[in-house]
Amino acid sequence: MLRYKINVGDALERIGFNAYKAKTTKLLSQDTLKKLKADDTNISLKSLNNICMLLDMQPKDLLIYEQTEEEKEKLKKL
Repeated sequence: MLRYKINVGDALERIGFNAYKAKTTKLLSQDTLKKLKADDTNISLKSLNNICMLLDMQPKDLLIYEQTEEEKEKLKKL
């Protein structure tokens, strides 16, 4: 399961990227901002690209993969 290493919503706010800027620049949708605030990693690669651009980071700086028990069980069945 993917999870964020940092609070991406807070990081965006620290650089001044808020809902108004998201709407006017169209770099991130309102839905994506809501997902970021809820720590939901189900965002598009385009959104991830724009977040990396805005924060001057690489995807590996934002995300980490941690295998869940459910995923371990799925692998055993392969």
